[in-house]
Amino acid sequence: MSRPAMFEFDNTRRDDFVTLMRNVFCAESAARKAVAWDWLFKKPDPTGARTFGRGTQKDGSMVGACLILPHTLWIEGKESQSWWPVAVGVDPRHRGAGLPIVRSFFNQGPYYGGMPANDEIANLYRKLGMTGEVMLRNYFAPLRPGKMLSRRKGLPSPVAGAVDAGYRMASAMAFRNTPSLREDERITNVLHFGTAFNDLWNRARYGYRMTLARDSDYLNWRFHEFPLHSYDTLALWQGETLRGYVVTRLEEKDDRTNGLIVDIFTESGDERSFALLVRAAKGMLERQGAEQAILQLPECAWPVQGLKSLGFVHNKPMTLLQLHAADNQMNAKMPCLHKHWYFTRADSDQDY
Repeated sequence: MSRPAMFEFDNTRRDDFVTLMRNVFCAESAARKAVAWDWLFKKPDPTGARTFGRGTQKDGSMVGACLILPHTLWIEGKESQSWWPVAVGVDPRHRGAGLPIVRSFFNQGPYYGGMPANDEIANLYRKLGMTGEVMLRNYFAPLRPGKMLSRRKGLPSPVAGAVDAGYRMASAMAFRNTPSLREDERITNVLHFGTAFNDLWNRARYGYRMTLARDSDYLNWRFHEFPLHSYDTLALWQGETLRGYVVTRLEEKDDRTNGLIVDIFTESGDERSFALLVRAAKGMLERQGAEQAILQLPECAWPVQGLKSLGFVHNKPMTLLQLHAADNQMNAKMPCLHKHWYFTRADSDQDY
């Protein structure tokens, strides 16, 4: 019996890839990739690298595949090329067809990163040389607890409204020591990511040991050109200097509305700017009807220790983030470096 052969493909193989995804994952996931397909292959990268597909085929049919996106990785004070596989899927009738694809991640570099779908795949990545990993967590801040109780426990609507009003008053008292805008500060809506965002990235990146580049080309591609969801972006200014930004969207899930903080970025350790942006995002999401705000960060990210003071009262683990360096010396440093990773929901394929 012949073994599946490795190959690479471009955006002309959309239908084959979507059909495979439908068999491996679900119709909803396949539909998202179909809509986002052209957008994914237009991802900008300063080096000129482009998204491509890698797969295995047997008798001319695609039996395993993934998409590999280029990302500029800021690590240890310099920019490096990195590759991030998404939607790694294998036809259940050809289970061995995925191993050559996964092995290939460790043969080409300089960096590969991603989020394994389960513990079994995470262990396989470790056996193949993956050394850097950190748990990504969702942090939850209630916005409309009365509405949540009405949905979950059948609390009458008038009572739920009173609970929400009381919660807003209690929150205002509990968080009265959080910072408020000064005379020279303002928060604005963002319709386009311009040069000020490049200035912020060029200034802020030196405070991070590991993160993905957030230049204006990437931000415009990720949020303004995205075909599946509409995002709201707020920017914090001090005079004419951009101090940071936050990106949100609403998620209609089953019978509830969640407010997702998809991305938030400031200079590392700038707790004041981070708090101002979180407060503005929560206020906007509450007005839009969200029951809770959800922020995803690595459990070791610098803002995590202050999230309770911002109303994020509980959290739960979501998935591992793993990173591999082709250079053996750098790969050996990963167990230490991963503690300084800054990564948000926007940097993964959870929205697409």
